Amino acid sequence: MIIIVGAGLSGLVTGYRLKLAKIPFKILESKDKIGGRIITKITDNDTPIEMGATWFGNQHQNLIKLLNELEIAAFPQFQGQFYYYDDQNSPHHGKYKFPQQEPSYRIAGGSVRLINKLLEEIGDNNILTKHKVEGIKRLDEKLVLKINNKENIEADQVIIALAPKIWVHQIQFDPQLPKELTEIAKNTQTWMEDSIKAAVEFKTPFWREDQHPSTIMSNYGPFVECYDHSNQQESKFALCGFLNPAFKEIEKEERERLVLQQLSTILGEKALDALSYHEYVWSEDDLVKWPKDIFMPPHQNNGHPIFRKLIFNHQLIISSSESASRYPGYMDGAVEAGENAFKQVFEKIQSEQNQQLN
Repeated sequence: MIIIVGAGLSGLVTGYRLKLAKIPFKILESKDKIGGRIITKITDNDTPIEMGATWFGNQHQNLIKLLNELEIAAFPQFQGQFYYYDDQNSPHHGKYKFPQQEPSYRIAGGSVRLINKLLEEIGDNNILTKHKVEGIKRLDEKLVLKINNKENIEADQVIIALAPKIWVHQIQFDPQLPKELTEIAKNTQTWMEDSIKAAVEFKTPFWREDQHPSTIMSNYGPFVECYDHSNQQESKFALCGFLNPAFKEIEKEERERLVLQQLSTILGEKALDALSYHEYVWSEDDLVKWPKDIFMPPHQNNGHPIFRKLIFNHQLIISSSESASRYPGYMDGAVEAGENAFKQVFEKIQSEQNQQLN
C-alpha cells in the first residue's frame, strides 16, 4: 500500500497517476477538505474568487499538459492599463501602458476545477480527510504512520506531499531524518505563508468601461498587487490580488475599508459600490504557516536537490511544490513533484518485480 500525506495538488497528481496504474494507495489529509493552497471561493453571486493559486504562463508546461489531459480550459489574464500607486510626489506614481510581456492564464471556472477533476478521477474512497499524520516509524520493511495520535496505518512507501517546513515541525520520524535534510526543511519558505489574498466583487467592470487601470502595483498597499479578476465569460467581475502582509495586524473590517479607499482613489467612487469583499490570511493557516514567528524570503531553499534524494531505502519520498526542480512554489512545481513521486513508486515496484523474476 502506498500512502500519500497531503491532498494538495502534488498529492492529488500522484494519486491520479497511481489510480491509472492500478497501484493501491490512500491519501491522508488532515483538514476536512482537499486542495491545499488552491482555494476558489464562489460568492453569493456565483463569482469564482481565487484565494490561493491563480496564474500560470506558457513556461509552465507540466501544468499545461495536465490541464490538456484532463480537458480543462484556460483563458488569458486581462491586462489593460497599469497603475503604480506610490507617494504622489514620486516620479513613478501614476498610470502606464502595460509593458509587453508573456501572457498569464487562469483556469476557466477557477483553479478548483483542477482539484475537482482530480478528485473525480481518484475517487472519494481513496482520500481520508481529518487524518493528521503525527508520526512515521520505520519497522522492518514497513513504515507505520500514527494518525490523530491514536490510529496506526502501515505502508510500503510514504509520499509526503506537504511543504517541508510543515512536515519537519509537525511529524515525528523514527529513526530521525538526516540532519542536513532536517535543517534545510526548517529553513525552506512555504509558498503563500505570509500572503494575504483579497478580492472585491463588483456588478460591472467599470474600470474597463471608464478606461481606468485594471492592474495596480504599490509598495504601500493595502493592495501591493491587484488584477482584473473577471471570469472567462466576462459575466462576473472582481478585482483580486495580494495585500501588504503588514496589514494582517489590523482587523478585517479595517482592511476592507482601506482596500476600498485605495481602489476609489485610483478608480473613482464607483469602487465604493462593491458587492462583496473576500480575503484569506494565509499566516493564520497552521498547515501553511508554521512556526508562526519565523519570516523567510520568498522561495528560500525552494527546489533544493536534497528533497529529491532517496530516504529510508526508497520507502520515503518528499513531494510538494517546494521540492520541484523547476518552478518550485508554483502550481507547475506541484505537478512536477507529483509526477516525480509517482515515477519513483513505479520504478521501485518494477525493480522489485524484476528481482523476483530473476
